[in-house]
Amino acid sequence: MLLSGSHPIRAADREQPRLDSKTGVDELVLNPKNPPFNAEGDGLTDDTVALQAWLNAGGSLLAEGSFRITHGLTLDGDGRTLNTMNAKIVADGVDITALTVTGNNSRVSVYVNGNNKAAYGLRVTGSGSVIENGRYVNFRSVTQSARGIDITTTGGALVRNNVVRNVVSLGDKTRGNGPGFSRGIGLNARGPASAESYISNNLIENITGEEGDAIHVLFYDGMANPFNSGKVTISDNTIRNVSRRFIKVQASDVAVERNKLNFDLPSAPKYPSSAIDVIRSQDVRIIGNEINPNLIGNDVAVNGTSTAPLRGIQISDNVLRQTCSKKSVNIYLKWTSSPVVRNNVVHGGGTGLGMDSSTNALLGGNTFRRRCT
Repeated sequence: MLLSGSHPIRAADREQPRLDSKTGVDELVLNPKNPPFNAEGDGLTDDTVALQAWLNAGGSLLAEGSFRITHGLTLDGDGRTLNTMNAKIVADGVDITALTVTGNNSRVSVYVNGNNKAAYGLRVTGSGSVIENGRYVNFRSVTQSARGIDITTTGGALVRNNVVRNVVSLGDKTRGNGPGFSRGIGLNARGPASAESYISNNLIENITGEEGDAIHVLFYDGMANPFNSGKVTISDNTIRNVSRRFIKVQASDVAVERNKLNFDLPSAPKYPSSAIDVIRSQDVRIIGNEINPNLIGNDVAVNGTSTAPLRGIQISDNVLRQTCSKKSVNIYLKWTSSPVVRNNVVHGGGTGLGMDSSTNALLGGNTFRRRCT
């Protein structure tokens, strides 16, 4: 299993050179507002061509301004960096992906506003990327999935200190088919991970639509049961408001630690699931999370299959709060082998712990505080 807090040291994670206080930005980096690029950055002009030419020329530090694009941008090459500082990119094209990063060991710190037109904010396909200190807001689609940050790699990623807000895919009333998938942060691969990934200290809010999950990890080669190893730690994130799940795990070898999950929407979503939902994934630790009252389903659910009961499941030291009127199961396990459920505190209504087709469970120190009349 992963050790929480032990982030790998990558070339992209080393300290970057700082600008000397006596040296102007224009003297060290390409300015997209200068010739030959001539971007306007006024929020009105279509700067797509200018910004892509600037990126192709090696641009890395975006000048101040609001840069409107109508087609997606691509950052190619290994070891690339991109920082918008006080600028922002306004993605003003229907269902576009605002920025695609293809190289390995990239470092991205950007502000992207999807303008409720773009479907994706950032898509990363290289390994070893650092995605930090960014803002990804207002992504929407009627016909396809929508995501703030989407990463496809087996080679590890570090996603930290970002704000992801307002992602919605309306869907087609058919669950599980792609349209309707809303994700704040998605990490996925068609096989087992070869390096560790960390999703930490992010603020994620309002991931709604037909199937809105704030964080989703999926490592699957099309055959594995349980799912392939993801080597992911999901820790210290604050999440507010989803329409289906706060955290969805479809990968083995995952730690879900110290996340705070909040919900203040006035009514229940149409297709609620579990707050933390572990599906066909073993060696998963769910430790020290705080789940506050919500209008979705179970607080923590772990589901294996009859042919592959899940091993290595640990659910410990979580604080789960629900209203007295909510009657769901707070912690639910099905088809697990030797799970550990210890030292959890459960407040409110419903059933504290439910187990089905599970064997040799180690239970102890759990507190169920009903106080409901």
